[in-house]
Amino acid sequence: MGKTRFALNYSTHAGDLVIESKIDPDLWKCPGWQGIIHTAEKTRPVYIHFEIEVGNGKFSQLDYEKIASFLATTQTPHLNCHLGAPPEMRNGSQRDRAQLLKAWVADLDRLKKRFPNVALIAENLPYFPIYPQYTLSSDSKLIGAALKETGTDLLFDLSHARISATHLGVELQAYMEPLPMESLRELHITGLKHVHGYWHDHFELVGQDWEFASWAADQIKTGAWRQPEIVAFEYGGVGDVFSWRTDRALIEEQVPRLKDLFDF
Repeated sequence: MGKTRFALNYSTHAGDLVIESKIDPDLWKCPGWQGIIHTAEKTRPVYIHFEIEVGNGKFSQLDYEKIASFLATTQTPHLNCHLGAPPEMRNGSQRDRAQLLKAWVADLDRLKKRFPNVALIAENLPYFPIYPQYTLSSDSKLIGAALKETGTDLLFDLSHARISATHLGVELQAYMEPLPMESLRELHITGLKHVHGYWHDHFELVGQDWEFASWAADQIKTGAWRQPEIVAFEYGGVGDVFSWRTDRALIEEQVPRLKDLFDF
């Protein structure tokens, strides 16, 4: 395997820092928005993080031509999706668990048949008690079963796993045990903050966040996890969701340190 590439959420602050030679990411991580892609690719290659969710009954609404176009015109090495669920599914129902697993497998198989020449990766979503649609979709045993049955690789979001383990009251390693870390393709890193009673991600790294990031890097270096093709720092970005937590000084400070940590 070649060198892991370090990616960063594109933002105007981050773009300016690249132009000023203050930071040096290998890739911009961008949503599938043509305007942002056009701007971002002037300073670094771009790869797309698709908003594809399987298992929630909306799979048929995907724009396959748009997805194919982005795969062909950017540096996107694999097709990502998120493992979702309808909100009415109950965690304690064996029938719902079986139904969700069946839906995931069917949707993942459809994506594989539609894009046979691109590796498919699925991301673990976080468990939030206030969001019922995440109750089953964050179940690591179901995630592991779906990926194993379909041969789908893993996009592991460390922050999502930390949130799930904390809200479920279990140790992170126990939560992660069913996940196929040997098929890791992409790793997402962010900091966490306690907001309105729950832990949320997409913040800068502080204290324990750095400890978990270092631990993840060690798991890869020792071979406990597969070396991913991309490690993405999901801090900053564009639009209302990210603009209020995009600090130029923090990007300048944290990107070089995090890139060095995952330089392998």
